[in-house]
Amino acid sequence: MKARRTLAVVVATAAALALGASSASAHFCYVNNLTPNAAANMADSSAFVTFGELAFEFTGLCPAGIEILAEAGGVSVSTPINMRATMAHGQSNHGIGHLDFEAIDAAFLDAAAACM
Repeated sequence: MKARRTLAVVVATAAALALGASSASAHFCYVNNLTPNAAANMADSSAFVTFGELAFEFTGLCPAGIEILAEAGGVSVSTPINMRATMAHGQSNHGIGHLDFEAIDAAFLDAAAACM
């Protein structure tokens, strides 16, 4: 049991560093209030990936853990995230959201615990 806990802490630390310290994290944007048609078009684009897929790629967490991270980040598991470029700068564009990596990092240990 102690080995499992140590492994969880190591994975949590590595994922937190990957998510929070990455200079690419500024590029993980999403569109607020998507219409179903827009979401479907984004799903077919190579520039977008769902938050759930992205979180799994970085963390390897189970679906329950990824749901905790999504809630902390202010998105759903199915929210399409733009991985290729920053979609908007500044405060003037209210239709564009940016993942809250501080909140996601803060929720990581709870997310990892949900997967044990």
